[in-house]
Amino acid sequence: MAASISFPPPPPPPPPPIISSQPQYTHQNNNEQANNIHHQSTVSSNQFHQQFGGAVRNNVDQFIWSQGSSQLGGHHHHHKKTPNSMNRNFIHFLTNLDYDHIKQRKLDRINATAAVLVARRAFQFSAIDGTGLGWSSASLSITISRLTDLHEEHHAKLGVTSFYPFRLVLTSDEFQSRVDLFGGVVRLNPAATVVQWLGILMDVDAESVTIVKENQRLLKRYGKIVDDALGLRVVKGYTCESEEYYRCMERLAMEISRRWNDSRTCGGGVREEGNNNALLAVSNEARVVIESEQACRRGKLRKDGTFEVGSGMDLQMIRKTIGDFAVRSNECILIESEKRARCQEVVHRFMYEFGVQRVHKISSLVASDEMSDCLSMLLHKDEDEREIFRCLAGQSIGIAGSGQLCHLGDDGSIIIPTNCS
Repeated sequence: MAASISFPPPPPPPPPPIISSQPQYTHQNNNEQANNIHHQSTVSSNQFHQQFGGAVRNNVDQFIWSQGSSQLGGHHHHHKKTPNSMNRNFIHFLTNLDYDHIKQRKLDRINATAAVLVARRAFQFSAIDGTGLGWSSASLSITISRLTDLHEEHHAKLGVTSFYPFRLVLTSDEFQSRVDLFGGVVRLNPAATVVQWLGILMDVDAESVTIVKENQRLLKRYGKIVDDALGLRVVKGYTCESEEYYRCMERLAMEISRRWNDSRTCGGGVREEGNNNALLAVSNEARVVIESEQACRRGKLRKDGTFEVGSGMDLQMIRKTIGDFAVRSNECILIESEKRARCQEVVHRFMYEFGVQRVHKISSLVASDEMSDCLSMLLHKDEDEREIFRCLAGQSIGIAGSGQLCHLGDDGSIIIPTNCS
């Protein structure tokens, strides 16, 4: 007969939870405070949605808005300001600015300049340009140092010892030619490897240097012929490629030389289309900018008094464009010169008042009247606010467009938009 098996008794059940007899909020003030906080957050959130038309831009803006409203107790005057308006407040920017960042950025700019100088001496480029990348000076100096290390290790593999008159451009544009024999440019992608850089630099040989020098000599000769014929300086536009500009100047110079030879053979003057009196009356400060044929199909006048023509236009069409807009060009140049004179006066006054080292435009898109209005607004601040501007002594001020915010530039300059408050 099998023996009986005895099992241990089951464990006792866990004790029931102790429920406190005290209420959740012992004081009525706690309930009222919680309701007030919930009401303030709801009101600030509703006002945030009303301010931006019911569409929240991003979570960061909503967080800044809710935190600012809760910290200031939900006052009504703070609800009128958006996060972007606070970033355009110059006084608010100065009071929260860490001046150690300015010193660090100035030091980074000095290091980048030294790195570029070492690379130029190693490769003997006429210039090294990396501003189109939009990188900081610290990042740019690291890239230039990689280029210097490449020369120390692989200089024997290069086809030339001196790259002059080539200039080096660091760009991420993959559609332009790496070695431009008409513009004298060598383009390197900063994201490429050292081996890829070496392959591009090895494409430059003694023959390439000779071709670039000859093209530059001929382009200078063609430019002098065209400038003398039009009575204005002709420059290359942003959208026009180097080879396209070279072919255009070559064609215009050949056309002018052919007409001049025909006039000498026939013993008479060359008949030109357009308003010749207007051509003589145009200001010497005006310029003729040649853009690509796709970007400019007909001549027009820019707001600064500059004539814009396409690379596919002949001499007759260019002269007609100058003749048609000569009077308006003179008016624009006169108005712009008056704006620049007034702007320079305000700049000198601002520099003298606050001890600023330099005031400059960040971009050519900033108009002179916008810059003078911005500085005049800062000069007419109250005495208490003007005292805050005393910290600008020895600093560099940059004026940016109205779409930007107050920030620090890469060189340590203080950048303010034209619509700052």
